[in-house]
Amino acid sequence: MMFNSMKTIIIILLVSIMPIFGQDADTTDYEEEAGNEMNTSVDISYSQDKGNTDFLSLYYGFSFSVLGNVGPLTDTEFSINFSRSDDKFDGESFTDDQSLTSQFDLWANQQISPFLFFQNSFDKTIGLNNRINYGVGAKLGLLKWLSVSYALLYETEEYEPFFGYTDSTAFDFYNYTDSTWWGEYSFTDSTNFYDDYYYYYYGLDEDDIDVAYDTDGDGEYDEFYVYTDSILVYADYYYTDSTLAGEYHVVTDSVNLGGEQKFWRHSIRPKIKLKLFDNNVVFDYRFYFKPKMDDWEDFLLENELKITIATFNEAVTIDFSYTDKYNSRYDPARNTNKGIANLYDMNDKNITLGVSFMF
Repeated sequence: MMFNSMKTIIIILLVSIMPIFGQDADTTDYEEEAGNEMNTSVDISYSQDKGNTDFLSLYYGFSFSVLGNVGPLTDTEFSINFSRSDDKFDGESFTDDQSLTSQFDLWANQQISPFLFFQNSFDKTIGLNNRINYGVGAKLGLLKWLSVSYALLYETEEYEPFFGYTDSTAFDFYNYTDSTWWGEYSFTDSTNFYDDYYYYYYGLDEDDIDVAYDTDGDGEYDEFYVYTDSILVYADYYYTDSTLAGEYHVVTDSVNLGGEQKFWRHSIRPKIKLKLFDNNVVFDYRFYFKPKMDDWEDFLLENELKITIATFNEAVTIDFSYTDKYNSRYDPARNTNKGIANLYDMNDKNITLGVSFMF
């Protein structure tokens, strides 16, 4: 099991039950009995931080494989692998995935090996609620260390609901290029005037002073207060010119671009497996290309690398693994619906370094 690099409590349990069989005859040492080999392992990892950092991580996995003769079927291999990861940071989930895989290979170590395949998985961190695929395929051995396999899979895939618009109304919007300033004042002081001017005028003179005048026709000027001070209480601009800058759309119809879909998928997998330094170092690299049958621009890419190094004790190995997964659904360069393409990152990468124990 892989050690978690976090500064936490880590529990690692790897139990081998009836260690007389293995998924691949060259992955580890096993006992042999009646021409058959079997391997079972259980992996558990728990990690938690409290205080300044609130972190919780849980991983557990199970694997079982049988290699040998089943009645008239010679050199067959049957395997089941299960893994579950659930990580939370400050109460928010940032890893929530699960995978169950089963495969049955006929003539597993021969040049041509047909197989049956089944997988059920989900990954909530990329909005994948459920994915089930099953099908048939075959592996072709090209060299001792190189093989290529192909499988035709029927897939049921369910993503988180996401509504994308299918119709809209366009509206123009403008950038204003010229304006006129105006302000609103509140008067704060005034003066009482008795004016002896020989003319009457109501309004503002050249010096912005209101002139008193006779409002009742009695020949005497009325008292009149002229405002002498004020403060600006509001100011704004009247836009007087503009240019067309573009347009925006108001959605009038939409469709659920998530939900469940069913389709056929290709799976093409080259594999390189090298055993070096008298089998003390095992190099295992696999590359998966999984396009939809009716749309090769909608595909998954997976790179998997695992290096296993033997130690002074045959029950202890050092393991390095690297995975890089790509989903064209979240690639803005390929998915024309930018709303979906920008929901998640198109790449997920993981590097793990740890130690495995066999009992």
